[in-house]
Amino acid sequence: MVSIVAALAQSLLFRVEDRIEETVQRSKRNAIFALLAGHLLLTAYTLAVAGLTVALAERHGAIAALLGLAGAATLLAVILVCILVYLNKRDAKIRRRRRQELRARGQLAALAAGSAASNPLATAALGVALALFLKPSSRRRRRSDD
Repeated sequence: MVSIVAALAQSLLFRVEDRIEETVQRSKRNAIFALLAGHLLLTAYTLAVAGLTVALAERHGAIAALLGLAGAATLLAVILVCILVYLNKRDAKIRRRRRQELRARGQLAALAAGSAASNPLATAALGVALALFLKPSSRRRRRSDD
């Protein structure tokens, strides 16, 4: 006879296995459909560029059309690289600020631990201050219209 704890553990294990299998199947299906959709979008993009090139070539000539499209693609690539550089710098700045805050919190905790032996009242006050200072902050920002 199986104990109730073993039965509950077995039930939980089977539920976890079912969820893993469902997740794997769903991921495979999503990957296949995303791959097919991506392939079709790439085909559509290629045909659109070819059509645009032909239309521009009829109006301005083949060389002007190709150079114009190459210039436009280059300009878009440069703009995207600039955006990427900006986002990377912003993320590095945020990481640096978080490291500084973490270091400051550690120093404050060390100060509180050091003063714990000398003055119990100061220890209680620092404990309250630490509790308020170290509380988890919400990652969502409040909008100005709230």
